[in-house]
Amino acid sequence: MTNWLDGKVVIITGASSGIGAALARSCSNRGAHVALAARRTEHLAEVARSCSGEPMTVTCDVTVSEDRRRLVDAVLERRGRIDVLVNNAGIGLYAAFGDVKEADLRELLEVDLVAVFRMTQEVLPAMRAAGRGAIVNVASTGGLIAHAPNVSAYLAAKHAVVGMSRGLRRDLEGTGISVQVVCPHLTDTKFFEVGVGAEAMREAAGRLRNRMDTAEDVAEGTAEQIGIGSFIIFPTERARAAYERFRDL
Repeated sequence: MTNWLDGKVVIITGASSGIGAALARSCSNRGAHVALAARRTEHLAEVARSCSGEPMTVTCDVTVSEDRRRLVDAVLERRGRIDVLVNNAGIGLYAAFGDVKEADLRELLEVDLVAVFRMTQEVLPAMRAAGRGAIVNVASTGGLIAHAPNVSAYLAAKHAVVGMSRGLRRDLEGTGISVQVVCPHLTDTKFFEVGVGAEAMREAAGRLRNRMDTAEDVAEGTAEQIGIGSFIIFPTERARAAYERFRDL
């Protein structure tokens, strides 16, 4: 276990469940001061109780500009700096290409792309002033490959996150601020139980359950590489193998 995160101030969005909650525990176990953000206050409190150290929680909808600003202000007021931002909050959309509704597509992009962009803009001034920091955007192997049918909208959003991260990495050269993108593969969380097309997605996920990583495995593999790994973080061997399998299709 590396100690790069020891003493770092880490914001994690979407921290009330799944990969975000597991990341909160993994980062705090490595000595990070975690700030957990999500919409569900009671779930955040429960996750915080499972973390080491003195985690802070901020109820936050990342699609709302006032909430994003309030999150950053709260962390700076309590901790004085922000070392790492993990943009983890996200939703899915499972539907045939021709059945995707415009409203659902726009909501997907607001959460999975626009909020990531805008949340990053919120923390960059503090990181630039400090001359250091790390932006970690949780995408998916679906941001690199087409790993499943009926997820074209989701793939579009996650490919955009990877592309945005590449551009930001170039923009931040020489500033001391790193950019990484996390690409997990299928992960056994409640992600498949909510969102547009959840019923069909749940059925498909059920058939693949034994091929999925756990949220804890993804979190451990991610936390191990934050700040010191390559641009693309494959948190598990399954994720890397999926990329190798589908990348030329």
